[in-house]
Amino acid sequence: MIDHLLALDPGGRGIGRFFVAGGAASAARALIRARRVLITTGFSLGPGLPETDGPPGAVALGRALRALGARVGYVTDPVAVPVIKAALEAVGEPVDITTFTSGADASGEAEGEARRVLAAGRTTHLVAIERPGRTRDGDYRSARAESIRAWNGPLDALFLVASPRIVTVGIGDGGNEIGMGNVRARIVRAGGLLPEVASVVRVQHLVVAGTSNWGAYGVVAELSRLSGRSLLHSGADERAMVEACVAAGAVDGITRRRELTVDGLPLAAHLGMLELLRLCTGPGDGRGRAPHHTPRTRRTESATSRRKRGSPR
Repeated sequence: MIDHLLALDPGGRGIGRFFVAGGAASAARALIRARRVLITTGFSLGPGLPETDGPPGAVALGRALRALGARVGYVTDPVAVPVIKAALEAVGEPVDITTFTSGADASGEAEGEARRVLAAGRTTHLVAIERPGRTRDGDYRSARAESIRAWNGPLDALFLVASPRIVTVGIGDGGNEIGMGNVRARIVRAGGLLPEVASVVRVQHLVVAGTSNWGAYGVVAELSRLSGRSLLHSGADERAMVEACVAAGAVDGITRRRELTVDGLPLAAHLGMLELLRLCTGPGDGRGRAPHHTPRTRRTESATSRRKRGSPR
């Protein structure tokens, strides 16, 4: 049932052409015993235009993994830091964000920085949610096939240099995100602009959904089923995160306006998806709040560290 929900395509992207059946369940099985998780997100459409899709999903998944005992950190480029920080603070999560400073034109430098980041956190699991993945020609493109290289750092280098021992998960909705290399042939066969935007970056576990936030929520729903715990966040938390992201400068990926929507869909649609996913997880407390927990390791706030019809992405 969770697959059926994630495969809903109200934005008309045509994700059925590259949807991965069982993707959320596979990702959840890989993450259920994760120890040290690094999550990256942030998709900028232009200067100062990070999307509302991605950060809420990243925070919701990170929160669930912390409830299960994992140590969770986040990494992104400077433009997305305030948005992720705002989403974390909106739901009372620790702010542990590493700022990735290498630019898109410094591939060797980016790979070196990626290795240092992975080593510093002794990362065991690496997750990307709505994060651009490079195309065959090395560019980063929106769904309109516009280059967005100038506004998105090469965080996909983390996945390119990661040891095979690090479990990798990618969550996306348009074909141009980290992880879509797994289904690139299917994306290319779909035609239109998709061959130009398709990412070549692969992961071990790929989740495709109508919006990337939904994909992350689907993984949390599967984690709830596996653990027998209520890990999905509440509707109030969803609203708080989206509001906080917009206040921090995020825009809707379709309209490019600062409004309480994600990928052109009203907040009510996202609240509805959250409640439908909750129904799939079995008995719970009905409130969707992560249970009280004491994580194995709780990091304190660090300063922004040493750092999606054809959607407009």
